[in-house]
Amino acid sequence: GNAASVGSFAEGPAGTYTMTSRGADIAGTSDEFYFAYKQLTGVGAIVAKVESIRNSHNWAKAGVMIRNSLEPNSAHAMMVVTPAQGVSHQRRSAAGDGSTNFTEAGITAPQWVKIERDLGGMVTTSYSDDAITWTQLASEVVAMNPPLYVGLALTSHATGITCEAVFSNVQ
Repeated sequence: GNAASVGSFAEGPAGTYTMTSRGADIAGTSDEFYFAYKQLTGVGAIVAKVESIRNSHNWAKAGVMIRNSLEPNSAHAMMVVTPAQGVSHQRRSAAGDGSTNFTEAGITAPQWVKIERDLGGMVTTSYSDDAITWTQLASEVVAMNPPLYVGLALTSHATGITCEAVFSNVQ
């Protein structure tokens, strides 16, 4: 990985995960972040509750991601919580392209985030404060070829500052 995005991942208590990360961002044409993932083939989804995120930068990001590869410029889509900018659906449509986002201001952790991918490559992102009523933020096709990588993502948005986030209820 990229030395600027060094981080850690630990479970404790059971079902609660603490991640740390440094890194410039998950945006633009290349990413620096920490990613705890599993491989995914075909359709899938990941849901998690972002319990907290330390404010290393207003655009630090903690959430769920589906990624085409582990390369820094990979196509991806994610649903994240930030310390001060709200919740955001972000994506890179193709390797090396720039990133785009749809952001809903005024929403902070704790917050549930979800990303789903169907057979046609349609990615849908949502957030919720109770995991019962969900608000869809975006739904769009992001072309990715299996195997994919799905998991928890964190970036400090500041290479010299470590950000910490706590996740729970990962499904």
